[in-house]
Amino acid sequence: MGNPLKAAQTNRKADPKTKDKIIDAAEVLFSGKGYYGTTTREITRQAGVPLGLMSYYFGTKADLYSEVIIRRSKEHVAAISASIKQAKAVRGEASPTAGDLVRAYFAPLVKRSLHSGPGWKAYIHLLSRAANTPRSEPYVGAFNETYASVNDEFIALLKEYFPDAAEEDIYWSFYFLSSAIIHILVESGSIDETSKNTLHSSDLETILDKMGPFFEAGISRLANGHKKGG
Repeated sequence: MGNPLKAAQTNRKADPKTKDKIIDAAEVLFSGKGYYGTTTREITRQAGVPLGLMSYYFGTKADLYSEVIIRRSKEHVAAISASIKQAKAVRGEASPTAGDLVRAYFAPLVKRSLHSGPGWKAYIHLLSRAANTPRSEPYVGAFNETYASVNDEFIALLKEYFPDAAEEDIYWSFYFLSSAIIHILVESGSIDETSKNTLHSSDLETILDKMGPFFEAGISRLANGHKKGG
């Protein structure tokens, strides 16, 4: 199978408005029903365009999925990267905690989900689904390629912050953090049920505030408990 990122970026003569309608519809449906739960007929019906235009503009459903991931990715990756760089700059002037680093990585996701409109909300939900999909699934190739760089940037910051930590513990720390973020951004309602509706999974600002100290303790303990060569 070819490179999904490259395939999705292949130039086609297309009406931008029609393409955007299809991408908008696919974004909402993929985020709510998943890749396999969404049909191309549903997408074109919601977009209000003939079924044949989907394959004309995008080729396969997998190519369309890649296009949906890619469309907002440049802006989103730039925001996360800028937040990480800011945390790194502050580290040169003061002593940010591990919780501050967690906030730097997670805050742009919360901001997009809460304050950037329904399109971004759907996109953030879609990213959570994609991140929770086995990497062996070909259709998530564009997600893996697009977001690998910013994840590597954050991991590098953790390594810099904990220079004596065993590398494996840095990777485990990121794995635990990213797994929590994936679940949180879906806003599943699980905390609502567990807390008898006194807490809400949609309260991302509060979750962001709580995650900092929680992961500060966990990451610091893990990173400081197993030194390089130990």
